Formats: sequence, structure tokens, C-alpha cells
Amino acid sequence: MRRVLLAGLLLLALALGAGSGYYAGDYLDTPEPTASGTAGPLGEISPSPTPTPNEPSIPVKTPVPNNLEPLETGLDYANHTFTVSPKDAEPVQLSVETPQGWRMATRDPKRPGEVKYLDKLRERGVRVEAVAPAKETPKDEMAQLIVDLKKSQAPENDVRISSQTTDVITGDDGESRSVATLIYTFIPNETLRYVIVRWIAINGELTNVEMSITGLPQDAPALDEVLQRATASVSEVG
Repeated sequence: MRRVLLAGLLLLALALGAGSGYYAGDYLDTPEPTASGTAGPLGEISPSPTPTPNEPSIPVKTPVPNNLEPLETGLDYANHTFTVSPKDAEPVQLSVETPQGWRMATRDPKRPGEVKYLDKLRERGVRVEAVAPAKETPKDEMAQLIVDLKKSQAPENDVRISSQTTDVITGDDGESRSVATLIYTFIPNETLRYVIVRWIAINGELTNVEMSITGLPQDAPALDEVLQRATASVSEVG
């Protein structure tokens, strides 16, 4: 009886830990790189191999509807300045504009190169990461994330890539910036998440800033607005 009780308490602790991680904004994380070398061609997430009879497949999650009102467009924005410390590189001071009222989340000591700003409901957010030293073009960075998504996300999370594009935009400094943008949805816990990841070459052709804008599918127009404002405004300070 004692063993059964201990096992039950352990399962409860694990469940609570997973839930608290979600509401702390962990769903804004993008997968860590899991492969080196040249990334494969861009494309849809390929289906997982058919399981053997001894490995029953896990059904794709059915998302629980989130009935929050969509994030409105025409938001007011505020500028933030912060210092991040990319791995194996000198600290970098960046500034970026995010929607007014979004607050910086607790910094993750395991990810010193990034910061996150979340809305008051902790359902939408902006993650900004300094990429240093700059080694890859935005297009190559996007290709690598697609590879990493295939490896890091379980099939039941139903990752679906809806858009992958490259472009050149003009920053607030008047200079051209090469960008690559990946949009996908997935079900990390119970609700469907809408994610935009963008890689930006502020100075030259290589990526030195990565950002992700995350929310709900019904937020898509407003999240695109947040993306455009953050992309144009992000800059190195000093």
C-alpha cells in the first residue's frame, strides 16, 4: 500500500511540474539544435515510420478549444533594452519594441542568450535571442529548425508547417535586413499554439537575431503585426 501511495504522489508531482512549465511561458521555446551539417530540403513534416506490432501508435491529440477573444490589431508599443549573453560569445545589448503592457518573463539561466515578453494572460509572447557568432543565413537557419522540429516533437503533437518564406525588409535604421520566416502550429499540451519564428540578418547576410511570436490561431493578424514591429525595431545598442 505504501508503494502505491508513493507512486501516486510521484505522478502527481510530475503532472504539476508539466503544467507549471506551460503557464510559465515555456511554450515559447523553440527546439534546441539536434543535428549538424547541411540541413535537408524544406517541406512539410513527414509522417513518422509505421510502428511495429509491438509499438502501438499514439493518436494525435485533439486540441481543447481556447475561447479567448482574439488579440486586437492596432496595438501601442513600448521599447525595451536588455543585455543577453549568447553561449561562447560576448554579451550583447539589444533593443526591441513589443506591445505595451507585455512584461519580461523570468530569465531562464539555461538560455542566457534570450529574453521573453508575455501578455498579462501569459498566452501570447515575444522571444528575442541574439545569435552569436553569426554563422548561417536566415534561410539556412529556417531549414535547420524544420529538421529539429521533426526530431524534437512527438507525432501526437501534430506539428503542421503553414508557411516558410524569405524576404528583405527595411529596418527602422533605414537599412535592408534579410529575413526568413517559418509559421507552424502544434499541440504541446492541450490547446493549439500558433508560432511564428523569424531569423534576421541585421548587419550583412548572416543571422544575428532570432525571434518567435507565439499565441493562439485566432491571434494570427495581430501576431503578424507584432512580428513586423519587432523585426523593424530590433537593433544592437552601443
